[in-house]
Amino acid sequence: MDKINCLWSFLSCYNRENKSVFSGEQNNTAIGGSMKIKTKQKIIDSAIDLFSRDSYGKVSIAQICKNAKISNGIIYNYFRNKEELFTYLLEETSNRIEEQFKNIEGDDLRSRMENFILLNFDITVKEFPLIRVYREGQYKFIEYEQKLRKVYLEALKVVYGRELKELEYLFIMSGIRYINVNFVKRGLEIDEKFLAHILLHGFFNRSDLEVETFEDMDFYLRVLFNSSNKKHKLLEVGEKLFGETNYYKVTINDIAGEAQIGVGSFYHFYENKEIFLREIVENLKRTTLCFLKDNVQKGFSQNETHILFLYLLLEFYGKSPHKYELLRRSEFIAEDMVIDYNNSLDELYIKTMEDLPYKFEEKRIISSVLLGVAHYMGIEFFFTNNIKDKGEFLKEMKNYFADGLNK
Repeated sequence: MDKINCLWSFLSCYNRENKSVFSGEQNNTAIGGSMKIKTKQKIIDSAIDLFSRDSYGKVSIAQICKNAKISNGIIYNYFRNKEELFTYLLEETSNRIEEQFKNIEGDDLRSRMENFILLNFDITVKEFPLIRVYREGQYKFIEYEQKLRKVYLEALKVVYGRELKELEYLFIMSGIRYINVNFVKRGLEIDEKFLAHILLHGFFNRSDLEVETFEDMDFYLRVLFNSSNKKHKLLEVGEKLFGETNYYKVTINDIAGEAQIGVGSFYHFYENKEIFLREIVENLKRTTLCFLKDNVQKGFSQNETHILFLYLLLEFYGKSPHKYELLRRSEFIAEDMVIDYNNSLDELYIKTMEDLPYKFEEKRIISSVLLGVAHYMGIEFFFTNNIKDKGEFLKEMKNYFADGLNK
């Protein structure tokens, strides 16, 4: 009996000790997993912070690690390289927006649209640094724009109770997305009721104008031109190089070589590459604005004028896609210049509505919808190629500007 009691006592002790050991192993595993999650989150937060303040080409892995207060090698336990980390953030943007749209509420189309607008605006406020990161990535990694497009289409299916067609989607989402970023950046409040109203019912009068008429019209473009002028040659070459290639990969030698002049000649005109870029963006802004202003047609209604503007922008950037890409790339290098460009367009668009009975704040929202359509039109025509028929696009936008999309 004593032997049995002794054996029982030994087994009990053995089980207690081993249970403690196993429990410790599990606890250590849990702690290790928790530490890995925290480290990964520090990397993600650091990357969002830096990419939202500087362009993809300028931010380095070393900067991300320093900002996260971790040693350089640790990041490779989570991401193979900068591109994988950046695209993870693009994926994360879609995921967070998709999660936000699970909360769409409303008993009818109008109330669901108002709620949808507020959900969009609220997540832009909450996730603004991440949204800024995404805005650069939507051009660089176009497959993520296609993915986010599907998220928006699924949400709009809840709002409308049906699937939206491509041009319907473009009209509704362009204004909302443009206003999200533009208004948050400028500290403006959203008027979801007015925005919902104009998206559902339109904001201009109807027009019988046939968009094919534009094809037979003459339009005039002011361009900086003097083939014998070295500075003009530099500007022409620089615009093309910066529009087609990563700004940070283009060297002064590349620019001078393409312009067939010496490097010293470049420095005769420009102190550095950034000052050179800023002049190119300023010239592009001036050329675009003059192109729109110079070709306004007497007797055109507001609807017809803005359909003409879309046609002119498609012509302008369609003939020289690198100009559109340059403008988009510059948003993350010389942001103040692009903001000034957008503000100048905003002023022009609001001025075209001076005879309409809307308050200034309402005109600003209409202008933002129009600018949003122009902005995302460029992405859909020149990047994703989701839209190819220019004539159909212009006809449908003319109808939406007058009647909205209310069923």
